[in-house]
Amino acid sequence: MSILVTGGTGGLGFHILSNLSGTSHGLYSFSDEQPQPWQKVDGVEYLTGDMLNFKDVLEMMQKVEPTHIYHLASQSSVGLSYKKPYETLNINLLGTQTLLEAARQVVPKAKIMLLSSSEIYGRTEQHLTYLHKETDLPNPLTPYATSKACMEILGNQFRNANDMHIVAVRPFHFTGPHHSRRFAIPSITYQLVKIKYYHAEPVVYSGSLDISRDVVDVRDVARGMIQILNTAPSGQVYNICSGKSYTFRELVDMLVEIADVSVDFRFDPAYERTNDIPLLIGDPTKVNEIGWKPMISIEDSLTDLFNEMVVRRRTELKLGMGKDLPL
Repeated sequence: MSILVTGGTGGLGFHILSNLSGTSHGLYSFSDEQPQPWQKVDGVEYLTGDMLNFKDVLEMMQKVEPTHIYHLASQSSVGLSYKKPYETLNINLLGTQTLLEAARQVVPKAKIMLLSSSEIYGRTEQHLTYLHKETDLPNPLTPYATSKACMEILGNQFRNANDMHIVAVRPFHFTGPHHSRRFAIPSITYQLVKIKYYHAEPVVYSGSLDISRDVVDVRDVARGMIQILNTAPSGQVYNICSGKSYTFRELVDMLVEIADVSVDFRFDPAYERTNDIPLLIGDPTKVNEIGWKPMISIEDSLTDLFNEMVVRRRTELKLGMGKDLPL
């Protein structure tokens, strides 16, 4: 068995590969960059190339000959998708086209998972506690959400036309150790680490803290994705969620308590999103039916994120990698 994770240098890819490390499977990551020390998993071969270059992807596919593919590589920032809509659609849709066509030619029987997003549900006009189901029609509000909804349609095309085994997952908000600082909660965690240990000004800059999200730990998401790809019939789509929500303010208050610091908060327009969804909660019934439930509490998830961020920052400084890296 050979397992390929595109975008394996990201936080979710790290935990999927970590879960599979130590098995007899061949493990491969394909990304446009080599992993930083905190992104590496023992036993994984890290390959680099351009997801939009068919020659790169085809040669990689011929080398790896994967039996299982987790397609995570994408432009995954909602905020950045407003600034770079063409790049977002290009990477998330045409990058998937490149991967699926290479898989069709080389490993047409491979099991393939596409990483979609709860963002495709958009806003609902229904009551505030509405739990989004997999049968809900996409109602995207952002270039990122549109790119993911289109990616799911593309996956259906390849499945229908070529009898390929393709499933999709729609994780709701997740966080935890090794999560990129491009995202809100890790970014705030990083600011708290600098305040706690590096004498930074005791001010945290953020966007709105009043939005609410269904939040689970990234390690639970990784575990769910492995379980789904191994067991789900082709064509299935699964939410990965808990069915309950937290405001970002609640999450940040937990982080401040974990860091044990006194801080002020300031709104930074740079973090503001147009058309932000005030509340996004998922219905976990379908994924619960296959035996998956969150195992890691939000408090433990944030504690582990904070502690890992401390180690990550020390590693950066030890390696002389600059004052403020984006990851």
